[in-house]
Amino acid sequence: MDTDVVEFLNTLGEAERAGGRVLHELELEASSFELKELLRKTGHDEGYYAGQIGAHIRRLGAEPSTQTGDFVEKVRALADLKGKIELLNRGQRWVIRKIEERIPSLGDAQLKAFLVVMAKGHYMNIQAVDDALKSGWL
Repeated sequence: MDTDVVEFLNTLGEAERAGGRVLHELELEASSFELKELLRKTGHDEGYYAGQIGAHIRRLGAEPSTQTGDFVEKVRALADLKGKIELLNRGQRWVIRKIEERIPSLGDAQLKAFLVVMAKGHYMNIQAVDDALKSGWL
């Protein structure tokens, strides 16, 4: 078992759980049905990714963390919904950057494929949320 890879995956899993919690809270704050649906869909993706990360950690012979990242409190500290959503997207970009930095050093083809798809999913969600903000869905 590669403890460095497991630590990396646990960090991602904690970030995904935080993102899921943030998205649930933002969905409750959203006033338009379109934004609520988009945030719900994005939150579903976060939950899926967190679950798959846990499955990969178990496949690698380790136990996944059950902690949630501190990102939740950072978003809660902001007053306005737009600022919270913008911070959410910065967090999503952080996840993409961490994955892209790590992928070249990974030898596990199954894990690498999952992370590539996860990064692409985050990119698509960022674009959709950015488009929603531009459309005035707040």
